[in-house]
Amino acid sequence: MIGILNQLKEAGVHSIISDEQIILEILEDNLNQPEQIDSLIKDLLNKTKNSNFKKVLLECPRFHLERLNFTRKKMKIKGERVIYKRSFSNPINIGILDHEIWSCTERKSVLFLSEVMGRNIDDTEKFLMSMTTELPSQAQRMFTIYIVKNEPVGVVFPHLEPDRDKEGRIFWIGIHPKFRGKGLGKNLHLIGLYRLQNDFNAKSYLGATQIKNNPMRKIMLSNGCIENKHTVMTLEHSS
Repeated sequence: MIGILNQLKEAGVHSIISDEQIILEILEDNLNQPEQIDSLIKDLLNKTKNSNFKKVLLECPRFHLERLNFTRKKMKIKGERVIYKRSFSNPINIGILDHEIWSCTERKSVLFLSEVMGRNIDDTEKFLMSMTTELPSQAQRMFTIYIVKNEPVGVVFPHLEPDRDKEGRIFWIGIHPKFRGKGLGKNLHLIGLYRLQNDFNAKSYLGATQIKNNPMRKIMLSNGCIENKHTVMTLEHSS
């Protein structure tokens, strides 16, 4: 399995491994070895049949997908996302916005995240466990709480994407139901960008959201992110 992922990496396909799934990304405009990539993805899907991985996901622009004949037929399209990027060449100023870093293993963290996500405690703990598996060296620094008048209103998880030359990303972001509709999402996202630049030493940011998620798309643009001209398709294969 690792050998196949390393070969995909050499061919320009980024991979992320969690407890039960493998995520593949083809985000660059150029794809030099489509036939080899298609063959390697075929081998990977065959390998996962006898493994603990329940899903293989692929993020790929449609114009690349058209060159991956096996992959296109074998994996199901589940959605379409818009990519946004921002360089961190200039300092990010968050003014008087207040935030705290919580441990992802503390009870208060799990309880608050459960309320924000609208999930039960078990599912929330599984989410955090998956995050820890994917990003073991960063997980304890990621749980970032936006504080307004001494009250937590939202959470954002900034991190450096492994093997992507200090590329910053946000693992998840959300406002507590009590505080939605008040325009706080922009501030929460900005805090995430600020921490990426100052605490994680990221050189740039890459974000993605569903094509129909207009509120998040507006937040990205308002915080200085530039929309990529190509959307990416999200494909899934279940073992």
